[in-house]
Amino acid sequence: MYRTFVRPNHAGWKTTDWVAWLTEQHVAPSVTADEEGTCALCRAPTPTDARGVHYTRCFNCQKQYASVLDGFVPMCYSVHDGLEGILWRVKNSPGYEWLRAPLASLLWEFLGRHLSCIEKAYGGPFDMLTTVPTHSETRGGRNHLSLILQSITPLNNLWTEGVLTKNYREKAGERRRRISTDLFGCSANLEGKRILVLDDTFTSGGTLASAAYTLKQARASTVIALTFGRQLHADWDEHRYLIEQLPYRNLDLQECPVHGVGLPWS
Repeated sequence: MYRTFVRPNHAGWKTTDWVAWLTEQHVAPSVTADEEGTCALCRAPTPTDARGVHYTRCFNCQKQYASVLDGFVPMCYSVHDGLEGILWRVKNSPGYEWLRAPLASLLWEFLGRHLSCIEKAYGGPFDMLTTVPTHSETRGGRNHLSLILQSITPLNNLWTEGVLTKNYREKAGERRRRISTDLFGCSANLEGKRILVLDDTFTSGGTLASAAYTLKQARASTVIALTFGRQLHADWDEHRYLIEQLPYRNLDLQECPVHGVGLPWS
């Protein structure tokens, strides 16, 4: 079960008001750059070697995901009773459509502050921003990411829809920690293009890595993933220490998760 989110009296609220609301709910703890003991690619806590030193990359990123994902940037960390609950309700619960507004506001504010940082960190401006789609038969064909983007018109205009299509309705639990080479299709020729691909959360990474694989097969030169949350799991031993620290960490969009200081690179 997820906690209850009470709809505020938000008439006239701006994006900054919704970001403040997320902060007050304590559901979006910041991801910091180069956090000790976390994977350099997926930002999850890593296990230690025999000397007690943390690995710089987790097993999946080292063996699989780094071959298709050139970078990954989460806007914040996510846990079961936090941002994950908001994302789940937006996708699955009628009556919670209003929660699209804080998510869209978070994305708008995050990109406004840090898109140039991401581009400079990963080789230059993006040629295309797109999303990971849902299957056409899932949730009546409604793509929750598209609906979130439509909450803010200028934000929606930045993204190119329909680049990827989902080929079948495999549940996320059926593709944990592996790349499914046939999960997505892409009819576009993306030769040489630099792509930023948005998904709601990075859990085990299988969905994003599968999408990145398809984009690379369409000849994209660079694929960087962006998500609202980087999911942590209380039942995974290496995640517990960081989860214990999150109640003391608020969302801080002044600090860039790419280079870790409050101002973009000059």
